[in-house]
Amino acid sequence: MATFEFWPDYGGALLWTERGERVSLDQASLPRELVDRAERWVAGYDDSKLPWEPTRDDYWLSEGRRLLADLRAALDEQGIDLVPDEDFWAD
Repeated sequence: MATFEFWPDYGGALLWTERGERVSLDQASLPRELVDRAERWVAGYDDSKLPWEPTRDDYWLSEGRRLLADLRAALDEQGIDLVPDEDFWAD
């Protein structure tokens, strides 16, 4: 089974291979609605929203957890395991 990593970052980066190569959401053969949702969410990425920052964004983080679960389910159907880059995504 292939593995992708859920690792939001600047520039719309969200999915990565085990070798650290970016995977575009369109390349991942996901439902259009899920791709659109993921693109909107990751476009709002900023380090200041992360849980260890005083300016953390709990709403954005919660949406990220839901998105991880939905992406994981869709990719699992393709035989791809999706793992988070940080433990807090899987909470």
